[in-house]
Amino acid sequence: MAYTPLRISTIKPNRELTFPLYIFFKEQYIPYAAKGTSIEEEKYKKLRKQKIAKFYIDEEDEINYQNFLDALLMETMNSETATVEEKVNIVEGACGSAVERMQEDPESESSYRMTENAARTLRQCISENPEAMKAIFGKPVEKNEIIVKHSLNVSALATKLGQKMKLTEEQLDEIAVAGLLHDIGLMQLDEKTRELFNKNKKDFTPEEKLAYGAHVKDCISVLKDKPYVNQTSMELITNHEEVKSGHGPNKKTQLTQSEYILSLVNIYDKTIITTDLTPKEAIKEILIDELGNFELDLLNKFKEVLTEEGILDL
Repeated sequence: MAYTPLRISTIKPNRELTFPLYIFFKEQYIPYAAKGTSIEEEKYKKLRKQKIAKFYIDEEDEINYQNFLDALLMETMNSETATVEEKVNIVEGACGSAVERMQEDPESESSYRMTENAARTLRQCISENPEAMKAIFGKPVEKNEIIVKHSLNVSALATKLGQKMKLTEEQLDEIAVAGLLHDIGLMQLDEKTRELFNKNKKDFTPEEKLAYGAHVKDCISVLKDKPYVNQTSMELITNHEEVKSGHGPNKKTQLTQSEYILSLVNIYDKTIITTDLTPKEAIKEILIDELGNFELDLLNKFKEVLTEEGILDL
């Protein structure tokens, strides 16, 4: 039997399960909850307190889980009683599960579809809940969660900046998906090269810059010709490290508006991750260092978004 991980935050207590759940303990998968049962509130809280982040399901139950999650997302997003924190938690869980599945099996159509749905729900969450962005960016992150959290941050912030720059609904969907998936190519790199994710790009040697730049193509190589994949999102992923000066891995100097947005947001969030700078210090540095790489209007609009969303106060 093959097992697939899912985030515990995508399972709600006192809700009937349409699939059995397992936990991974002492190198084995142990049955935790049977199909048709539910997890009691106290038991669920105990699991969260113990920092058990994931359940597992039999991969044959993928469709049952996806239908369960879709219904839960819709119900939570449309609820008048659910708090912003509850909405953010379920969206983060859905996005995290989708990204991790794509990291493990980037050719999986069901995982890609799950990513599209998670990205749409993330868009809905941050559009309808003014405090959602601050809640997303105000959370601490575990070291082993950094790449997934970065992907969520970039998707959310690129979508907000895209709205500010008056992108179409279709373009916003494309950039939201690309934000979640832009770094899944890192999983194709060797461990030493992957560790460069945590290093400031200013400190890269020429060899490190070349090696790290390969992750943009490693993602595309497995997804490019899949009929279910949005090719504009793939182009965004391919060019998410590009800048107007041509110093990106692909040496491009002409980018689309969406590509500039994704690239700028990626630079900002990586700066926060790889330095000790506060959001306010980071955007101040970017406004100086990246002036030749992005139009001034885009840089200023980005600062406006960070200010409006309360992120510069974190």
